[in-house]
Amino acid sequence: MKDENDRDQTNDQENETADQDLERIQKDLEASQSQATDYLDSLQRLKAEFDNFRKRTLREQSEFLKFAAQNVIGTLLPVLDNFERALTHDVDGDQIDEYKEGMQLVYTQFKEALAREGLVAIEPIGEAFDPTRHEAMMTLESADHTEGTVINVVEKGYLLKDRVIRPAKVSVAG
Repeated sequence: MKDENDRDQTNDQENETADQDLERIQKDLEASQSQATDYLDSLQRLKAEFDNFRKRTLREQSEFLKFAAQNVIGTLLPVLDNFERALTHDVDGDQIDEYKEGMQLVYTQFKEALAREGLVAIEPIGEAFDPTRHEAMMTLESADHTEGTVINVVEKGYLLKDRVIRPAKVSVAG
């Protein structure tokens, strides 16, 4: 009977240990599930915040592009006004010099407005031909210039804040 009591006691201890292990594992599982739920919630919030950020950024870029030319247009409006005034003005034969002078002033105003926005003319005469800034229209023989030197400008080129927006069309010594 003693053996039977010892076995029962051993079984009870094993059952108690197994119950304790099971209870500990269940607590660990619940803690892990709670942590996983927290991580999932954080991830979902972060994803939503990122989506909102991306949408807001796209909206802001769209607004910026929509009105990017506003400053340039504002700078050019006085030039447009002066051209309109000049075109509506009747010019007599004896006022032609004054009319030319007025048009020269409007032209200067226009160039200054573009310069304030960062536009600079490319002045290539005498420079070595550079395909990033020049477009060769023809090659001319020249005893006065070395081969590959720009000797004539067919059409001006322009830089906008150090970026070529139109290469100069040039003749090159050959």
